[in-house]
Amino acid sequence: MSMILVLPVYFVLVSSVAPPLFNASELDQTELLDQIETSAVNLLKSWSTHTSFSDPAITTEGKGVPMTKIPVPESFKDSTMCLDGSPFFFYIRPGDPTRVALFLQGGGLCIERFDCEHRATTRQGSSNDWEEELYDESNILSQDPRSPLSNYTHVFMRYCSGDTWTGTNTLESGPGRYGLYFSGHNQVAAALSHLQTTLDFGSTPGSHFFLSGASAGGIGTNNNCDFVASTLGPNVSVKCSPQAGLFFPQDTTALWQSRLGVEGVTTNQIASVYLSRMFSSHHDASCVAHAIRSLDPASFCWEGSYLTPHISTPILVAQNFWDQLQIDNILCFQDNLKQASCPEDFLVDFKTHTIEQLTELSVKQQLGFFAPSCYMHTGNLCLFNTEDDDENVVVAGRTYLDAVKAFVEDGELTVSVDDCGGEGGDEDYVPCNEVCEMHCG
Repeated sequence: MSMILVLPVYFVLVSSVAPPLFNASELDQTELLDQIETSAVNLLKSWSTHTSFSDPAITTEGKGVPMTKIPVPESFKDSTMCLDGSPFFFYIRPGDPTRVALFLQGGGLCIERFDCEHRATTRQGSSNDWEEELYDESNILSQDPRSPLSNYTHVFMRYCSGDTWTGTNTLESGPGRYGLYFSGHNQVAAALSHLQTTLDFGSTPGSHFFLSGASAGGIGTNNNCDFVASTLGPNVSVKCSPQAGLFFPQDTTALWQSRLGVEGVTTNQIASVYLSRMFSSHHDASCVAHAIRSLDPASFCWEGSYLTPHISTPILVAQNFWDQLQIDNILCFQDNLKQASCPEDFLVDFKTHTIEQLTELSVKQQLGFFAPSCYMHTGNLCLFNTEDDDENVVVAGRTYLDAVKAFVEDGELTVSVDDCGGEGGDEDYVPCNEVCEMHCG
């Protein structure tokens, strides 16, 4: 059985094969960083046009008590602005004051002036039109009693920075690129300060904190996981669970980089360098120390394959074999107004690299994972479907809810890899889970 994925085309590139813009082996680090930036926009900009950037788990209607909009502490107002400079707000539902679950909303990112300025006019870049109350009916901030987090204090972090929750711009330092504020990491810091001040959170031994997020929020979970643990201190047991946050599997190279003349550098490195510069990104301290020892740019620590080995906090990764957004919008995206196709060998390699990396990490550190054989991004990664439990993805006899419950209640980090298969080795490149469809929310 063969499988060729036909993908949409969102923009046009020059159809002829260009001579290489640079070769990493021939440049010093400064030259490499500068020249990566010149090619990054063309490689990454379709990422920001992806149509499924809303978070379906969060709605304005629901059951029980809503999460209500609360301003950041006064001392953080000048360092937590949305893209357009409007004030940032948390959404909080009080619960057990010694147990907190915080979710970082996804919603892509912005890449260039046009989409960043446009984003700043929407709810993904401005708080001017945010609702007063929100609900989560199917993910970690749900009040459904089936969730092990249902009685926690719930904190929803609405995404308005476009920076994968890594930006550090402040009013004092001035706006970042294009005159916009990228302050996502500062917003996370403000939430922790608010909890410490209002709940005295972290002062009591035996307190618990669960950090999660999807897509861009998954990237943010990876980048802020150890920061949260170090900020909250030794009295708090911190656990993290990024959903679809592995951008990208290690040593990933987009099929069409050569058409841009980009050789000798991976897509991982291109994204890390460009986005870290653009967002003035916070980077994990342990990862930065490793980068310095390895003579690598510290900006490499933005992306998952380079960063994750240095996360010391226990972490449960939820990641599909094939991340549809990465494949459709970046890695197999081509040019010339033709339908782009992703060959079978690329899909096999993508799955293999994803599983090999997660397996290797689970042996070396406190890491578990839930990996369905699905060609999806985030649509199948949530705790439960509120309408029909039979629509939940099952991997090796467990749902993601099962894995989270074991993680939260028993500290057990399970390794759940889909073992479904097809005839003739089709499982190598064909999604074979029976529930590979959007059901989260």
